[in-house]
Amino acid sequence: MDAFERIPVDVRWKLAAREVSALPLAYRRVIRDGADDHLYNEVERAVWREQGREAGVIARAFGMPLGNAREVAEAFAAATKLLFGPEYRYEVRDSAPGEAVLTVRGCAMTARAKELGENPLTACNACHAYTNAAIPGLNRDYAPKYRSAICAGDEACSIVVRPARQ
Repeated sequence: MDAFERIPVDVRWKLAAREVSALPLAYRRVIRDGADDHLYNEVERAVWREQGREAGVIARAFGMPLGNAREVAEAFAAATKLLFGPEYRYEVRDSAPGEAVLTVRGCAMTARAKELGENPLTACNACHAYTNAAIPGLNRDYAPKYRSAICAGDEACSIVVRPARQ
Protein backbone atom coordinates (compact mmCIF):
# COMPACT_ATOMS: atom_id res chain seq x y z
CA MET A 1 0.00 0.00 0.00
CA ASP A 2 1.46 3.36 -0.96
CA ALA A 3 1.38 6.38 1.36
CA PHE A 4 -1.66 7.91 -0.35
CA GLU A 5 -3.71 4.72 0.04
CA ARG A 6 -3.08 4.84 3.80
CA ILE A 7 -5.36 7.88 4.00
CA PRO A 8 -9.01 6.70 4.15
CA VAL A 9 -11.17 7.84 1.23
CA ASP A 10 -13.59 9.83 3.41
CA VAL A 11 -10.67 11.64 5.07
CA ARG A 12 -9.16 12.48 1.66
CA TRP A 13 -12.47 14.04 0.62
CA LYS A 14 -12.82 16.05 3.81
CA LEU A 15 -9.27 17.37 3.62
CA ALA A 16 -9.46 18.23 -0.08
CA ALA A 17 -12.81 19.98 0.34
CA ARG A 18 -11.47 21.90 3.32
CA GLU A 19 -8.63 23.24 1.22
CA VAL A 20 -10.95 24.21 -1.65
CA SER A 21 -13.16 26.14 0.76
CA ALA A 22 -10.11 28.02 2.05
CA LEU A 23 -8.90 29.07 -1.41
CA PRO A 24 -10.81 32.37 -1.62
CA LEU A 25 -9.28 33.46 1.66
CA ALA A 26 -5.77 32.32 0.77
CA TYR A 27 -5.57 34.16 -2.50
CA ARG A 28 -7.39 37.15 -1.06
CA ARG A 29 -4.61 37.48 1.50
CA VAL A 30 -1.88 37.13 -1.10
CA ILE A 31 -3.31 39.16 -3.98
CA ARG A 32 -5.61 41.68 -2.34
CA ASP A 33 -2.87 43.98 -1.05
CA GLY A 34 -1.40 44.42 -4.52
CA ALA A 35 -4.63 45.06 -6.42
CA ASP A 36 -7.33 47.65 -6.13
CA ASP A 37 -10.68 46.38 -4.84
CA HIS A 38 -12.50 46.56 -8.16
CA LEU A 39 -9.82 44.65 -10.07
CA TYR A 40 -9.49 42.05 -7.34
CA ASN A 41 -13.25 41.45 -7.15
CA GLU A 42 -13.46 41.03 -10.95
CA VAL A 43 -10.61 38.50 -10.98
CA GLU A 44 -12.12 36.61 -8.04
CA ARG A 45 -15.53 36.45 -9.73
CA ALA A 46 -13.99 35.15 -12.97
CA VAL A 47 -12.21 32.34 -11.10
CA TRP A 48 -15.34 31.29 -9.22
CA ARG A 49 -17.58 31.48 -12.30
CA GLU A 50 -15.30 28.86 -13.83
CA GLN A 51 -15.59 26.74 -10.70
CA GLY A 52 -19.37 27.15 -10.80
CA ARG A 53 -19.51 25.74 -14.31
CA GLU A 54 -18.09 22.50 -12.91
CA ALA A 55 -21.42 21.85 -11.19
CA GLY A 56 -22.94 21.15 -14.61
CA VAL A 57 -20.07 18.85 -15.55
CA ILE A 58 -20.54 16.89 -12.32
CA ALA A 59 -24.34 16.69 -12.65
CA ARG A 60 -24.19 15.48 -16.23
CA ALA A 61 -21.40 12.99 -15.52
CA PHE A 62 -23.60 11.33 -12.90
CA GLY A 63 -26.86 11.57 -14.84
CA MET A 64 -28.60 13.92 -12.42
CA PRO A 65 -31.99 15.14 -13.68
CA LEU A 66 -32.07 18.86 -14.48
CA GLY A 67 -35.53 19.43 -15.92
CA ASN A 68 -37.19 21.57 -13.25
CA ALA A 69 -36.31 23.97 -10.44
CA ARG A 70 -36.18 21.31 -7.74
CA GLU A 71 -33.93 19.05 -9.80
CA VAL A 72 -31.61 21.97 -10.58
CA ALA A 73 -31.47 22.96 -6.90
CA GLU A 74 -30.76 19.37 -5.84
CA ALA A 75 -28.04 18.90 -8.49
CA PHE A 76 -26.47 22.24 -7.54
CA ALA A 77 -26.44 21.30 -3.85
CA ALA A 78 -25.03 17.81 -4.51
CA ALA A 79 -22.24 19.12 -6.76
CA THR A 80 -21.44 21.87 -4.27
CA LYS A 81 -21.26 19.39 -1.41
CA LEU A 82 -18.95 17.21 -3.51
CA LEU A 83 -16.63 20.19 -4.10
CA PHE A 84 -16.81 21.76 -0.63
CA GLY A 85 -17.30 18.72 1.58
CA PRO A 86 -19.53 17.57 4.39
CA GLU A 87 -19.65 20.99 6.06
CA TYR A 88 -21.96 22.07 3.26
CA ARG A 89 -25.37 21.19 4.71
CA TYR A 90 -28.57 21.93 2.85
CA GLU A 91 -32.19 21.09 2.22
CA VAL A 92 -34.32 21.65 -0.86
CA ARG A 93 -38.06 22.21 -0.90
CA ASP A 94 -40.61 23.27 -3.47
CA SER A 95 -41.99 26.77 -3.10
CA ALA A 96 -44.09 28.65 -5.65
CA PRO A 97 -45.00 26.81 -8.86
CA GLY A 98 -41.86 26.30 -10.92
CA GLU A 99 -39.55 27.33 -8.07
CA ALA A 100 -37.52 25.58 -5.40
CA VAL A 101 -35.85 26.95 -2.29
CA LEU A 102 -32.37 25.81 -1.37
CA THR A 103 -31.63 26.44 2.30
CA VAL A 104 -27.95 26.17 3.22
CA ARG A 105 -27.34 25.70 6.94
CA GLY A 106 -23.62 24.96 6.77
CA CYS A 107 -21.14 26.82 4.58
CA ALA A 108 -17.53 25.70 4.36
CA MET A 109 -16.26 29.04 3.01
CA THR A 110 -17.83 30.96 5.87
CA ALA A 111 -16.46 28.42 8.35
CA ARG A 112 -12.94 28.88 6.94
CA ALA A 113 -13.28 32.68 7.13
CA LYS A 114 -14.25 32.49 10.80
CA GLU A 115 -11.42 30.06 11.57
CA LEU A 116 -8.90 32.39 9.94
CA GLY A 117 -10.23 35.48 11.68
CA GLU A 118 -11.60 36.98 8.47
CA ASN A 119 -14.93 38.67 7.99
CA PRO A 120 -17.30 35.96 6.66
CA LEU A 121 -18.60 38.51 4.16
CA THR A 122 -15.34 37.99 2.23
CA ALA A 123 -16.75 34.66 1.02
CA CYS A 124 -19.80 36.32 -0.53
CA ASN A 125 -18.15 37.53 -3.77
CA ALA A 126 -16.78 34.06 -4.58
CA CYS A 127 -19.98 32.27 -3.54
CA HIS A 128 -22.26 34.49 -5.61
CA ALA A 129 -20.02 34.17 -8.67
CA TYR A 130 -19.99 30.39 -8.24
CA THR A 131 -23.76 30.13 -7.74
CA ASN A 132 -24.64 32.63 -10.49
CA ALA A 133 -22.66 30.50 -12.97
CA ALA A 134 -23.62 27.08 -11.61
CA ILE A 135 -27.42 27.38 -11.64
CA PRO A 136 -27.78 28.45 -15.30
CA GLY A 137 -24.92 26.06 -16.14
CA LEU A 138 -27.13 23.23 -14.92
CA ASN A 139 -30.16 24.50 -16.84
CA ARG A 140 -30.05 27.86 -18.65
CA ASP A 141 -33.76 28.34 -18.02
CA TYR A 142 -33.14 28.85 -14.27
CA ALA A 143 -31.40 31.49 -12.16
CA PRO A 144 -30.80 32.04 -8.44
CA LYS A 145 -32.45 34.72 -6.32
CA TYR A 146 -30.91 35.31 -2.90
CA ARG A 147 -33.08 35.87 0.17
CA SER A 148 -30.48 35.53 2.93
CA ALA A 149 -26.82 34.67 3.38
CA ILE A 150 -24.77 33.12 6.19
CA CYS A 151 -21.80 35.27 5.19
CA ALA A 152 -23.94 38.37 5.77
CA GLY A 153 -24.82 37.24 9.28
CA ASP A 154 -28.06 35.39 8.59
CA GLU A 155 -28.76 32.00 10.18
CA ALA A 156 -28.90 30.31 6.76
CA CYS A 157 -28.58 31.03 3.07
CA SER A 158 -31.87 30.97 1.26
CA ILE A 159 -31.61 30.76 -2.50
CA VAL A 160 -34.66 30.52 -4.73
CA VAL A 161 -34.07 28.63 -7.96
CA ARG A 162 -36.60 30.08 -10.36
CA PRO A 163 -37.19 30.60 -14.06
CA ALA A 164 -34.56 32.95 -15.47
CA ARG A 165 -37.04 35.21 -17.19
CA GLN A 166 -38.78 36.48 -14.03
